[in-house]
Amino acid sequence: MSPQLKAGVIGLGILGEQHVDFLHPQPEVAVTAVADIRTEVADRVGGRIGAFVYGDYDRMLKEQKLDIVVVATPDPLHRDPALAAIEAGVPNLIMEKPLATTLADARAIIDAAEKAGTRIFINFANRGSALDRATYYVIQQGLLGDVVYGDVHLDDNILVPTKMWGGRSREWGAGSSTAHFLLSHVTDFLRWVMAPADVSEVYAISQQKVLGFTPDLYDAFLTFDNEAKVRVRAEWIKHIDGLVEFAFYFAGAKGGLTYVKRPGFAEVDGWRANVSDSVTTEQLLAHQDVLMSQGINVRALVHRPSPTAGALKAGGGDVKRGLETFENPLDFWRVAQSFVDGILEDTLTPASWQGYGPLPSAIDGLRQTQIVAAIVESAETGRVVECAP
Repeated sequence: MSPQLKAGVIGLGILGEQHVDFLHPQPEVAVTAVADIRTEVADRVGGRIGAFVYGDYDRMLKEQKLDIVVVATPDPLHRDPALAAIEAGVPNLIMEKPLATTLADARAIIDAAEKAGTRIFINFANRGSALDRATYYVIQQGLLGDVVYGDVHLDDNILVPTKMWGGRSREWGAGSSTAHFLLSHVTDFLRWVMAPADVSEVYAISQQKVLGFTPDLYDAFLTFDNEAKVRVRAEWIKHIDGLVEFAFYFAGAKGGLTYVKRPGFAEVDGWRANVSDSVTTEQLLAHQDVLMSQGINVRALVHRPSPTAGALKAGGGDVKRGLETFENPLDFWRVAQSFVDGILEDTLTPASWQGYGPLPSAIDGLRQTQIVAAIVESAETGRVVECAP
């Protein structure tokens, strides 16, 4: 492998062009080639960074010896470029999520990669921001006790499937869904923070009354093999002012965590973990120090809540401890930066990703695809679907 990694990007839509813009300034990487069937887009993107331009990724892979290929084609179109890159001997693939929209495609990619020795990274960007990592830390450290229930919603403005991709929006939306486009993020995040627990079965509903060309929404219950249950919801029909609304709640046996990542109307983005009473103030401060050493700016909270609703009171007054912040810096490229580090260091746990488990790889992409496929199947059949690893 050359001192500077040579990268090519296949698919120059919104995310593909962002991958180019992220990788191009990296001193360890040279984006030497880009490919898109829309030759005018390829000419524009490739021209501004001095890359070779292709309307055909097969030709690009034949003419360029690349260390990294990013596959950022639309959701259902990942299989063919991934297989072509693997067959061309590319040692590292960075795949936009989801890995695939069918289990057959996901398994074909993984089987080919295993035979060729190709390493696959999946860009689950919602692992990377500071409060994503704080959530992982709190749950993994047992500060809530065992997580027994969760509630997550990730919704898009109706303009996403109808207008965000211009004249291609309907075609693009018809090839995907809120399950593939949105719940791929959610299911991966849950598997990551809940590890080693994993999803064992799914029950879901969907609705298709507004958009017509793709389901309006999915609403699902995921049961984990440790008996935890998490409700996950995703809509594409929200008439909201913002583009995205995204929030989590985790109920632990001894504490709870609220994380508003993308606030909706009258909400405030922020993060609060009310920890177990067994955590002392000294221990709380030690956990705060660990998080702050990782660049996660949280404050320790010692307070006496007294829950009331009008004339109703639920008691309280005991000292409670927690961690909180109203800073919500989003970093969608931290995971991708660690992919580069992982390639350079030849590991799934590079120095830039210590403490957060292995980077998301092929197995995470396969499991996410299995779970989302189970959500779709359950919604279509009205039955509980098993999807244990």
